Amino acid sequence: MNRFLLLVLAALVTAPLAAIAASPSQAPQATGKKVPARQGKLVFVSTTGLEDIGTLSSSFRHAKAAKESGYLSDVVWLSYGRAVVALDPTVKAVPEGVRKEVQAAKDAGVRLVACGHALEKFDIDPKKLQPQAEVADNGVAELSRLVAEGYQVIRY
Repeated sequence: MNRFLLLVLAALVTAPLAAIAASPSQAPQATGKKVPARQGKLVFVSTTGLEDIGTLSSSFRHAKAAKESGYLSDVVWLSYGRAVVALDPTVKAVPEGVRKEVQAAKDAGVRLVACGHALEKFDIDPKKLQPQAEVADNGVAELSRLVAEGYQVIRY
């Protein structure tokens, strides 16, 4: 009888462990399966300009990675303040690496949104943005709208 109880206890302990090991909650990279889009939404808010190229570049790279993760239904890169210069093809001080990060984010499906007030302040023609981006009249008002729609904010 004791042997029987030991076998039952062993089965009770090992069965949940085996179920956990085979759980579908494994990371998508580990299983090789594409993760379906979820309802989560992120907005990457960038106010950093050419004074911090690393942070500016990271904001695009991180937005791209978030979009490519497959966990989110929408990813937005929103710029106001000095960050809008990253979209101005006439500013020679923007490094080619940053321009490539911008294009890679756009190609991955990140929505680029620029503040109209900032574009005006820095004398940037909204029609000449590279790559093309949506223009919101006011970046802070657009951020408020996105938050009201359930977007989580990551600030750069």
